[in-house]
Amino acid sequence: MRDETRRSPVCLEAVDPAARIAILTRMLGEEKYKEVQLAAEDLLTVTTDPADRNHAELRLLLGAALRWQGRLDEAVTHVEFASSAFMVLNIPERAAVAANFLGWTRLSQGRLDESRRWFEKSLDLNTALKARLRMAQNYQNLAIVCYKQGDFSLAIELLEKELGEVTAHPDMTCRAQIALGNVLRMLGEYQTARTSLLKAFALAEECGLVREQVLALEFLGDILRDEGLFPEARSYYDRAMALARPLAPRGDLVAELLRRRGECLDGEGRHEDAHPILNEALEVCQAVGDRFETAVTRRCLAANAAHLGRWKTAGQLLEDALADLRSMNARLEIMVASYRYAAVLVRRIDSGQTGSGSGTLLEKAWHQALAAQQLNQELEIPHLRDEITELVAGLARRRLLGRNLPVRPTVFSTRRSPASRIVAVSPLMQQTIRRCDGFARYDNPVLMCGERGTGKYLLARRIHENGPRGAMPFISLGCQAAAADDLARELFGQTSSDKGRIKSLPGLVSQAEGGTLFLRDIEALPPRLQGKLLRLIQEKIYRPVGDSRERLADVRIIAATTADLAATADAGGFQPNLYFRLKIMSVEVAPLRNRPEDLIPLLDHFLSRLEGAPLEARSVFDYRDLEALTGHRWAGNAAEAEAVAQRTWLARNQGRIICARLKGGPQGDRLDLSDGGIAVEGVLATHPSGMTWASLNALIDRSGGNKAKVARNLGISRITLYRWLKQLDPKIA
Repeated sequence: MRDETRRSPVCLEAVDPAARIAILTRMLGEEKYKEVQLAAEDLLTVTTDPADRNHAELRLLLGAALRWQGRLDEAVTHVEFASSAFMVLNIPERAAVAANFLGWTRLSQGRLDESRRWFEKSLDLNTALKARLRMAQNYQNLAIVCYKQGDFSLAIELLEKELGEVTAHPDMTCRAQIALGNVLRMLGEYQTARTSLLKAFALAEECGLVREQVLALEFLGDILRDEGLFPEARSYYDRAMALARPLAPRGDLVAELLRRRGECLDGEGRHEDAHPILNEALEVCQAVGDRFETAVTRRCLAANAAHLGRWKTAGQLLEDALADLRSMNARLEIMVASYRYAAVLVRRIDSGQTGSGSGTLLEKAWHQALAAQQLNQELEIPHLRDEITELVAGLARRRLLGRNLPVRPTVFSTRRSPASRIVAVSPLMQQTIRRCDGFARYDNPVLMCGERGTGKYLLARRIHENGPRGAMPFISLGCQAAAADDLARELFGQTSSDKGRIKSLPGLVSQAEGGTLFLRDIEALPPRLQGKLLRLIQEKIYRPVGDSRERLADVRIIAATTADLAATADAGGFQPNLYFRLKIMSVEVAPLRNRPEDLIPLLDHFLSRLEGAPLEARSVFDYRDLEALTGHRWAGNAAEAEAVAQRTWLARNQGRIICARLKGGPQGDRLDLSDGGIAVEGVLATHPSGMTWASLNALIDRSGGNKAKVARNLGISRITLYRWLKQLDPKIA
């Protein structure tokens, strides 16, 4: 006899089974998961015919109720039955719903391949039904699986399709922008990612979507974390946590945010503070049943254990994390975990706490680093490529020469962060660097003058990182090609009111609080914003667009220009007062043609970075090539030299010999490269990459049309390669 107390009274009131199912569906939306489970189980004892549609609907409801209680394996059994039953009953629209639900359940279990298959099945069904909104939902779900597996190009393509379909639906647009921002963040395109996520956050606030607000803040924090700005990232995570806790105190969002907070504290050197937070994150994500997040949290705990000198614990945690990630085929996280494992092993060897086992650990580190490098080449993740390449090169030297390596003589160079690198041999450039180092300890504005491609951005980063603001944000903004109103909003933020609710979007001045704001092409700053910038410098005060209140700002300004700013100010195109404020500390960055001693070291640097091991220009070019290179005017400066190095390395990698010759032209000397009988036009091009339409297509032809390989060899993502092709296409131009 059934336990009558298990019945839900609201279901018993309705005689029609379809009405009972409608009531349970509403209860599921009200998050009454246990009640729905008990009622569905009870109704299934009387609706026993598996060929009855109501039986399939009840199994789907039961699976959903179990899933939201974390009972994933039980949920899969019921929903798989429902999916098959709907197909047999020829109800494809319900089969699509069940398949989509199975995709999400498998995703929560970390079974990414199965999740992808179910999402694809749901998409096929919805495509046949021409259900455009459900297709759009499938696009986003598939994109999430794709980027977890490292298939970023397909993820972006799917999200762009979704955005094209949901323009009239702000909630769906919001979710798509969040997912797109996260993918762009993983690719290292931080400014574009930030723009997408800020749009999503504004939509989430407007629509009252709390979970989406949390996700947007979480991924905005991730950008700052990836830039090494840990305290700023934590402020975003704390704000997100305040919204996430009321939703589900021990839910998936809380687990993700705890892990990120602990990761940032560990990055700040607060290892003891990070440890309990990371342990709590592990407990929560295990309780939720999220295998993917559990594996990532183990990887972060391993890094923390290594910082605390607990080497064996770190190794075991990384082994466990990698085993789970491999079973999920989560290629991006496998790459990160393999790289971190190799780095931990190297630190353990260097600590001297290995006894006689350093050789075994070195081999293990070598294999982990190679695995990370191979995945990085496949996934094309730019922000880790240089670090992994350097780790592999260092391990290769250790294996050849032993652990205690002699210090190699190097040119005058520095690498302050993954994005900041300066190579200089010439007295002229070394003097520039010393001048910038002298500016670092002050708060005054700095004006950097020089042609494009001379390294003004890297010098600005050096000033920031060497000064007292080095641990705070460094934010860059280009002043060209933007309307004055748009630039004002981006720079100072915007405050607006909607039905009595105040909405505030932070600007870059606010985001750079305590740090440095680098303004490129300052000569293009609209006149009315010049006065606002002058007041910010003089009084540390600014006012967001649409706000009646003034705000205080603690930010250092570094400006860069390619123009003669003094002449522009004399001609009335730039406020003299602002110019005199900026030029208190100024530095002129010489073009490459005025410091020829830097050319060969720069080429050595670019070639070695592409090769993943030391590679000198003198071993690639013959003496006539070197004469041509040193005699060239290098109008594109270091950027042009990098383009030459990229082409030369690619040709060498394919067994071809490249020749460099100078030829006269209407605009002066032109550098011509010939590669295996294919003439490549002079690299003096208007495109910032230094590439031309013909030269880019020649590279694609020589790789058999494999654009992914070309992008990898050029050190860019496929998205960037497609953008270059579009920009250089003569039909569009």
